[in-house]
Amino acid sequence: MTVPILTDGVVRLRAHRLEDAPRIVEQCLDPESIRWTTVPVPYDEAMAREFVTENLQAWEVEGGNRLWAITDAHDPQDRFLGTIDVRPVGAGIAFIGFGLHPEGRGRHLMAAALRLVTGWWFEQGGVRMYWEANRGNFGSWRVAWACGFTFHGTLPQKLDHRGEALDGWIGSIGRDDDLTKPVAPWNEAPTLSADGVVLRAWRADDTAVAEPHDHPSHYVPGRAIPVPETFAAWLLRRQEQMALGASVNWCIADASTDEPLGEMLIFVHQGTLRGGDTAELGYFIKPSARGRAVAGRAARLATAYGLGAEGLGLRRLVAETAADNVASNKILESLGFTRWGVEDAATAPDNSIGPAAHWELLSPPQG
Repeated sequence: MTVPILTDGVVRLRAHRLEDAPRIVEQCLDPESIRWTTVPVPYDEAMAREFVTENLQAWEVEGGNRLWAITDAHDPQDRFLGTIDVRPVGAGIAFIGFGLHPEGRGRHLMAAALRLVTGWWFEQGGVRMYWEANRGNFGSWRVAWACGFTFHGTLPQKLDHRGEALDGWIGSIGRDDDLTKPVAPWNEAPTLSADGVVLRAWRADDTAVAEPHDHPSHYVPGRAIPVPETFAAWLLRRQEQMALGASVNWCIADASTDEPLGEMLIFVHQGTLRGGDTAELGYFIKPSARGRAVAGRAARLATAYGLGAEGLGLRRLVAETAADNVASNKILESLGFTRWGVEDAATAPDNSIGPAAHWELLSPPQG
């Protein structure tokens, strides 16, 4: 069977060639490929040539895997930039797999390739395409998201990664779905700054925020404040919620030193922020950063973004505090929040029962 050439003028998908072997090796030895894929380690040109031969042979087998080499449609040398494959499992269902050579990344080639191959699968009578990735592979998720795949969730210990059972993300798209646009928002944390405080996106090296904390257990959920041992998992959960459109999470940083001081977030418990009516404001400051009026200044920035037309455009922000959390209550009062109620027997984050205050701030009327 001849491997069909697929192109949209941006990317060109063709059969693998033996001359691709050196660049296949380069891709497979790249740290990102090793981290996120099951490529054998070590990897050499003999293995790459065998990979090419097996790919071509698979096209001769009915129901076999279908693999293409990814190239730039504008490259006169037609150089190998990655691989994308369809793995049929029966009943019109298939799984997609893809990976790029380092030279192909950051050029929107993979999203174009995914649309072409998924469209081809549906033209052949396919009914659904599934995507899987190791939990934490946001690059892969972002490609599937851009192509209209619906994220279905995290499956515990789903994927075999070199003998280790890892949690896996899974999503899919159906034949009648739209491949050209996402089905849900993916939130980013814009950089906001004023009065010596910066709200910025979190980074993996912001571990200085993860101090042993002494926040009363009835003030905030235990998992909401990272300690050194939990920072990586804590950050991953934050990133997942933003990818789902459910929150915007900022690192509160010192404008002069970039030291991480705490977290500011706007979130919803269900659905997404975009186009929503009401969301909740939350924050914490690490113990060593207290007494510097950081939380109030950071909360003012986040509140303006949440209610502003150029930000989230929400109608209403709410907050809930323990009634005895004097510091947090003062911050909300300074921002203009109204305490609209007190719940005498509220369930606190540590499952204790006690009084809690409920707050709200409405967006200013639009003139």
